Amino acid sequence: MRTPAQRTPRSGTGTVTRNGIQKRIIILILAFGPSAACSGADAPAADAAAETGPAARPSYTVRMDSPSSDPADFRLVEDDDGIRVQTGPAGIAWRPDDVVSAGDMNVQATFEQFDAPIGYREAFGVFVGGIDLEGPDQEYTYLLVRTTGDVLVKRRIGEITETILDWTPHPSVRAVEAEGDRPVNTLGIDVFDGRVHFSVNGDVVHVEPLARVRPYGIAGVRVNHRLDVRVDRWIMRETSEQS
Repeated sequence: MRTPAQRTPRSGTGTVTRNGIQKRIIILILAFGPSAACSGADAPAADAAAETGPAARPSYTVRMDSPSSDPADFRLVEDDDGIRVQTGPAGIAWRPDDVVSAGDMNVQATFEQFDAPIGYREAFGVFVGGIDLEGPDQEYTYLLVRTTGDVLVKRRIGEITETILDWTPHPSVRAVEAEGDRPVNTLGIDVFDGRVHFSVNGDVVHVEPLARVRPYGIAGVRVNHRLDVRVDRWIMRETSEQS
């Protein structure tokens, strides 16, 4: 089964038809990348390099799962095309402006995992519905894969996590099958027709009612313990019906 994002792959603003209903897609954010140039009139060469070269989380906020973890151990470097995340402890990363507050939507990102041993069971993925992410009452719902070939959907409320879909093998997840493999997985979360569709590499792996997932809020990425992943092709789209 293909995802709605695959059925309507467009850039910019346009119209598509789904089940006979005309939709207008408004692309809010199309790619991870620096949001502002550095300043300083006396160092133009350095400024130009800063605009195009890698920089440590210039536009991202990071929250660790454990308050005792050192955020410096969650290394996030941003360049023009995406981000590279290397973790010790697990955590989440987001940009405050990556928000969808209502309506149909599509969030998607592509992950490439480096240096993963065969059978390694730590996971990574995307989240939606982020609320109070820097406070005690944080909330978000996340879709994760691990490159043993499994998928998971959970919801966090404060310090409690609720399992929506427990770890389940799925053939759509690209796994590490030999030493040196660098599997690439695209994860998506789509909202339409009052339901939330979770997908991996173009295939829907789970569907839930909108009310249970509560997908509106900040979107971002989650990376668990001792992982090295690159994230790019970030898409965040809000859709609304035309009258």
